[in-house]
Amino acid sequence: MDRPVSSAFVGIFLGLSVPLASASAQDPFWLHPYNFFGEETALTASVNLGDLDGDGDLDGFAVNGRHWIQQDEVFLNNGLGFFRSARNAGPDRATGYEAALADLDGDGDLDAAIARDLLPVLLLFNDGAGHFSEARELGPVAQARSIAAADLDGDGDLDLVLVQRGEANRYFLNDGHGRFGVDIELPGAWQTIQVAIGDVDGDDRADLIFSNRGGEGVVLYRGLTEGGFAEPTLLGGELDMEIRAIELGDVTGDDHPDIIAGGMGAESLIFVNDGDGGFAQIERFGAEADIVFGLALADFNQDGMTDIAVANGGVRNRVYLRDGDGFVALEVGDEASDSYNLSVGDLNADGRPDIVYAVSEGSNYTLINRIDPD
Repeated sequence: MDRPVSSAFVGIFLGLSVPLASASAQDPFWLHPYNFFGEETALTASVNLGDLDGDGDLDGFAVNGRHWIQQDEVFLNNGLGFFRSARNAGPDRATGYEAALADLDGDGDLDAAIARDLLPVLLLFNDGAGHFSEARELGPVAQARSIAAADLDGDGDLDLVLVQRGEANRYFLNDGHGRFGVDIELPGAWQTIQVAIGDVDGDDRADLIFSNRGGEGVVLYRGLTEGGFAEPTLLGGELDMEIRAIELGDVTGDDHPDIIAGGMGAESLIFVNDGDGGFAQIERFGAEADIVFGLALADFNQDGMTDIAVANGGVRNRVYLRDGDGFVALEVGDEASDSYNLSVGDLNADGRPDIVYAVSEGSNYTLINRIDPD
């Protein structure tokens, strides 16, 4: 049964530097009282966006718990960009980190594959109306931290890549009906936290990029034309920095996907694609004060250039607007929150990408983009 999302906590936030009472079209990213959702006690690790109930707007799938046992939730968009009703998703004893929302069984709606700590992956299948009643488990018990869906073998259905901290990362091949009979370990074991997937070298094969804790840097697995993946390549050599967040996208404007790696107490990195999938050139951006747990890319000011939003832990979240060869930084959102991840999408159908921040030990919130096009 759906339940209303409470706004009783709104008064707590009246001291924010983005004042709720005076929010206006001049605020680049608007924080409204109804933008907060989820329990303040929830240890939310991620909120992924997708049209879960088939009504044409973007809903939120919140994965809660991390190392602790909590309930995952679906938050339904009311069509105006606010998550005003919620329902439980999956079992009430989960230790989730992230969900990949994808049509796993080919029936036209978005299902969920959830990476869980010290539990197998949980597959939840959507009935088309945003109810996730059928559940299956997949893979081993591991320290899973992230999961992503992509067509890895070129057969037209969506496969899964599972990130396992301290163990070999692995992928599962889909038979097209949501069954994953092929389970393959990738060579090497890393302190991996996130994965980005895309074709970095133009050979029409999916490549995998992993971010690793403990100074282990960024690792690239190139997809092979005959199937499978090449041996891993460590990008940038020995990077003496903590990297958890990773994204893939063209931020240099040359139509080649670059690799963006978030810094933890250090500037973040852009591994610039040379057009052939080489990444010898590294650019830096951001602030040394950033503690980047998540990255998201979008053209927030609609100027034709890709911007970068970061989810910071313990310090203010930021949006970096591309400006020529550099960036203009905007501090955004709730200055008191401990953000763990973020997602981007047009929540209110105005053509502008909005931001959803997942907050661990606090209420999640959305920022409505009000930047006028240049």
